[in-house]
Amino acid sequence: MDTRFRFTYTIPFNSFTTLARRIMPRRPRTTEADAKPVEAAPEAARGAKTAAIRAALKANPTKTVKEIAELLKEQGFETTANYVGGVKSAMKAKKRKKVASAAVPEGGPVVPKDAVSVGLLVKAKKLVQELGGVKEAKTALNALAQLLD
Repeated sequence: MDTRFRFTYTIPFNSFTTLARRIMPRRPRTTEADAKPVEAAPEAARGAKTAAIRAALKANPTKTVKEIAELLKEQGFETTANYVGGVKSAMKAKKRKKVASAAVPEGGPVVPKDAVSVGLLVKAKKLVQELGGVKEAKTALNALAQLLD
């Protein structure tokens, strides 16, 4: 091999290939009339495979996803262990969501029974002002308590 001539490239070598590449013409777009109709799956309704997986998981909770997939293949459902695992994971997520939503009490924060609201305090203040002071209000409330007993 002759080493007298050395070539030094100032531009990257891979750019030469892009200059020489032929440009392929684009295919014309298909119109609505040219498009082929897609046939629906004739064997089962939508969601039948998922429902079968859920039923099999509930009936066999100790079996692995691979065993469940084999069981469903025997019944005629084309499924994989990965798909069964995804359905099982989604079932667990729904259960966790239901448990978490049940833990949150309805109707806001829990207030103790002996807590006094601001509205009751305003009414008590008006009563104290009408009766002339705190001592008079206490005596009136004690008299009311004796009448109720």
